[in-house]
Amino acid sequence: MAQFSMEIMRLTGSVLRGNQHRQGKPFELHYFTRSRAVAPLLAVIEQAIDGSKLRLHFDDEPETRQDIEALLSARQSDAQVYYCGPPGFMAAIARATENWPEGSVHFEAFQPAASDDTPPEPFTIILHNGTEVPVPADTSALSAIRAAGVLLMASCENGVCGTCECGFLEGQPIHRDAVLSKDARSHRFIPCVSRATGVLRLNV
Repeated sequence: MAQFSMEIMRLTGSVLRGNQHRQGKPFELHYFTRSRAVAPLLAVIEQAIDGSKLRLHFDDEPETRQDIEALLSARQSDAQVYYCGPPGFMAAIARATENWPEGSVHFEAFQPAASDDTPPEPFTIILHNGTEVPVPADTSALSAIRAAGVLLMASCENGVCGTCECGFLEGQPIHRDAVLSKDARSHRFIPCVSRATGVLRLNV
């Protein structure tokens, strides 16, 4: 059975880059925005995607509105969902898909996850070679690792791209990224924004 894909986006100037229609896989694209009159790239999307696969939802056109919970309450076998948008919209999709199987929900974030406002505490990283790296409260784990002589690649440095992702072997990380899945958070770490309690042993 061909895998079904649902792509969902609420556009406020940024576009979800999906290419399912080029791969010949069945899909639906749900496009949410405030108004048809100000919808970014609407003409391009309508021209590129078959109308039978495109669903347009506008806040100022009640007949086009779609309840997110209802849309995602029943998952077709092997379905995947891809989404992007502003934080409130992203949070609504995340809540609606929280019972979907691991690996079936994908997203792209353009800003870091909301902070819990907990003051940062110092902690210690132990590298793969046994080196102990202290991380002061005012220093990121990424900066501390680099200061210890480890070249760790990074790009955004605010927890949204995943370039600096690495594995951890022991410890209690405090995840503050917008990249890792629930499963990945059991063994992966984003050092540009995430921290830890006590000692964190990294596979670096």
